Amino acid sequence: MFGNFFRRYAWVYIPGFIFLLLYSKISAAVPEALGAAIDVVESGAADMNAVLYAAGKVALLGILVFATQFMWRVCIMSNARRLECAMRESYFSKLQSLPVSYFQKQRTGDLIAYAINDINAVRMTLGPVLAMSVRGIATALFSIFAMSNDIDGRMTLFVLLPLPVACGAVILLGSKIRTRFTKVQAMFARISGFVNESIMGAKIIKSFAREDEWNEDYGKLSDEMRDANISLVKVTSLLGPAVTVSFGISYAVSLIYGGGLVLDGAMSIGDLVAYQFYLELVRRPIVMLSRIINLIVRGTASYKRLRAVFDEPSVDEGEIEGVTAEIKEGISVRDLTFTYEGASSPALDGVSFELPAGSSIGITGQTGCGKTTLAALLLKLYEAPENSIFVDGTDICHMPAYSMRKACGYVPQDGFLFSDSISGNIAFYTEGVTEKDIEEAAHAASIDASDTSVFPDGYATEVGERGTHLSGGQKQRISLARALIRKPQLLILDDTLSAVDSITEETIKSRLRPLLEGRTSIIISQKLSAIADCDCILYMKDGKITERGTHGELVALGGDYAELWQKQSEQKGEEDAK
Repeated sequence: MFGNFFRRYAWVYIPGFIFLLLYSKISAAVPEALGAAIDVVESGAADMNAVLYAAGKVALLGILVFATQFMWRVCIMSNARRLECAMRESYFSKLQSLPVSYFQKQRTGDLIAYAINDINAVRMTLGPVLAMSVRGIATALFSIFAMSNDIDGRMTLFVLLPLPVACGAVILLGSKIRTRFTKVQAMFARISGFVNESIMGAKIIKSFAREDEWNEDYGKLSDEMRDANISLVKVTSLLGPAVTVSFGISYAVSLIYGGGLVLDGAMSIGDLVAYQFYLELVRRPIVMLSRIINLIVRGTASYKRLRAVFDEPSVDEGEIEGVTAEIKEGISVRDLTFTYEGASSPALDGVSFELPAGSSIGITGQTGCGKTTLAALLLKLYEAPENSIFVDGTDICHMPAYSMRKACGYVPQDGFLFSDSISGNIAFYTEGVTEKDIEEAAHAASIDASDTSVFPDGYATEVGERGTHLSGGQKQRISLARALIRKPQLLILDDTLSAVDSITEETIKSRLRPLLEGRTSIIISQKLSAIADCDCILYMKDGKITERGTHGELVALGGDYAELWQKQSEQKGEEDAK
């Protein structure tokens, strides 16, 4: 997860740590300079030059502290930001390489939380936490050495006796912080997912007048989040007082012991003041230890969650030299049986058919009979069993997913659109697309973007997030245009006309006919009028093909297809009569 980053930028930490150590050493020299300045003034025998020299030394140390602090922050903090950027890019790239089945098992809120909170927590660990740890240890060691060597070693021993108590309290509470923080992160992911789902499903919530119930559910989640955070705060709040009490004792010991030495003439007032500053430099890292442990716990927990995503097996969807999906001969499905992971029964059971290149096949049947599953297997969104699907005689399992998808134009049921303009959604990164190509594809899908009453900015009209500014039929037609503009060798339409009225359907069908001539096509639809012109039609039930033939043959057969055709014809007649 960090390999490429550290190979490129690990060296930046080296000057950062050098400046950090210099900063710590110079910071530890400030108390001695202040103590010496106080002794100069307190002696009463010094002239103004001595005072100015002492003051200049303190000022110079202050400038050096500023300069070294600036440099180590630039090196270490900037590198942490580079790491954050690299992790976000790697994380997003990893998500793109995972199979569709992975996303069906994960909550959207979790994946969003990983991309924002968890990556930020790891960045904090390898940036501020790393710097605070090195700075704290170095400054404390330099200060303790000066306290023992330059002032009084025995006094330092007594003063630092409470230190293990403070460290022990921090370590003891660390495990509790880790457990409670993990719960807080889990609650954040749940709330993120709930809010995301609420926004996406706002129309449904309002349509069923369920705002009050939805608010109540959110309130319960919010209360759980509050309780988890309060539980975490109770533990983290103990750390500060434990350290404060311990060092309160240390300050008292230093004043009593040091004050006695001053009264005996064994220590100057300047040394006693310097000692208090040194003790403060030792106290700060211990106080920060609680925050450091808290951030390390968060970073470690976040790293484990991210590591779990990166450890998921990626699907190799790249191109293989010499292997293409040109569909010159056709597609052959032979005794295809497929079961989703965790399902008790197969979605497809013994499905077989031949689709010669340039011909069309229509697929209809009951809801949940496996129609969309078949399309997903052809697109290699799921891995089909070996020796079950062949393209030009080659097992689809041995074909790269990228090549297969590049040869296909797919229009899904939901007509998913991105937050972009109409033209942006139609072109969708297709190479070499011109404005004329966009207009032709839109025309074939019966989209009149020049109608400013519907689309105020023409093809530049923004469709909103997931196409929220458009109707269901408009979204489906733009999705259809997006597939047509690629001029695919295999066109797969999955209930593409389900949300359009009968007049628009006839318009689209008439415009599609010349485009479908000689193009291998699979048309999935509950509307039989959408597949009546196909060369072959399959009627599916419970994952099996129960009827097959042309439209005329199936109507003459008098089975389920004929019954459904009769029912839809009567409904259309009633609608036309109105």
